[in-house]
Amino acid sequence: MTNIGCSCLGDSICWLGPFRFGVGYRDFVELYHAENDRYMRVIGFCVVLFFAIPAIGTSSVLVNPQKFGSGSDQIQLGDLLAALLFVGFWLLGLWLLVCPPLPFLSRGVVCGRFFAAHGAVVPDGGVPDGWSVSLQVSLGTLGGEEVAADGTLVRTPYAFMRRRPVLTRRFLFMGLRDVSRESALWNMVGVNWAFRKDWNGEGVFVPRAVLGGARGVRRGVRGRVRAGSRRYRRAVWLARLGRVRPECGRRALALMRPELEWLAEGERLNQQHKDDSNREVSLSGAGFSKTDSRTERGQA
Repeated sequence: MTNIGCSCLGDSICWLGPFRFGVGYRDFVELYHAENDRYMRVIGFCVVLFFAIPAIGTSSVLVNPQKFGSGSDQIQLGDLLAALLFVGFWLLGLWLLVCPPLPFLSRGVVCGRFFAAHGAVVPDGGVPDGWSVSLQVSLGTLGGEEVAADGTLVRTPYAFMRRRPVLTRRFLFMGLRDVSRESALWNMVGVNWAFRKDWNGEGVFVPRAVLGGARGVRRGVRGRVRAGSRRYRRAVWLARLGRVRPECGRRALALMRPELEWLAEGERLNQQHKDDSNREVSLSGAGFSKTDSRTERGQA
C-alpha cells in the first residue's frame, strides 16, 4: 500500500490520498463484517430482549417445578422442551450480539459482486480465496473517489454515506445508506422479513495503515457525512415543496449543486475513458497501436 500523490479531479479538493492498495478475499471478509455487523447486532439485541423473560420463566420451572410448574416434584417433558427452546433462542441472540456471523449461503455471490463492482474480472466457478483487485482511493471535500481496476471512476458523496464510518483492524469503511440493508425495522415489517437484500459491494474504504491517526480521520469523515446528510435532507424537503412553490425547487438544486456537478463530471470522465478504450481496441484490431498512429501523423 503506497500513497502515490494527490490527483483528485474536479471541484472536490483532495483531502486525503490518493492511496493505491490491493484487496483480497480476507480483506473482503473484513469489509463485509464492517458493512453487516451493526445490523446483526441490532437483530441480536432484539432477540435477547424479546426472549429474556420467557427464558427466565421456563428455566425457573426447571429449578423449582413444584412452585413454578405443575405442582409435582418431577420436571415435565413439555416444560423441559419449552425451556430448551427459549434458552436456545436467547443464546442465538447473544451470539448475534457479541460475535455476529456472515451469511454463509450468499457469501460467494456477494464476494463476486464485490470484486466485480471494483473492476475485477470474476471467473465463473473460480475459487474466491484467490481473487484480488488493485484500487486507488482518495477522500475529497465532497466525497470519496475510487479508480477501479478497469479504470472506471466511482464517486460517492458524503451525503449518501452512512452516518457512522466503521474502523476495522485494517480499514476505514464508509458504507452507503440503504434502508433495505441497515434498517432492522424495515426488514421485519416489510417484504424482506425472510430474505434480506444482499450487499452489492459498494462503499468507500481506505487502508488504516496509511491514515496515521485513523480515529481522527474517522471523526473528520463523520462530521463531513453529517453535514452532507443535513443538506441532503433539507434539499429533499425543499424539492417536495417545489411542487407548490417553484423557488423551493431552485433552492434544493442550489443546495446539492456541488455534488451534482461533481457526479456529472465523473460520468463525463468515464464516458471519455470508455471512448478511448474503444478507440484503442479498434486500432489494435486494425493492426495499429496508438504510438504507430501518432508516428504516422508526425511523419505526414
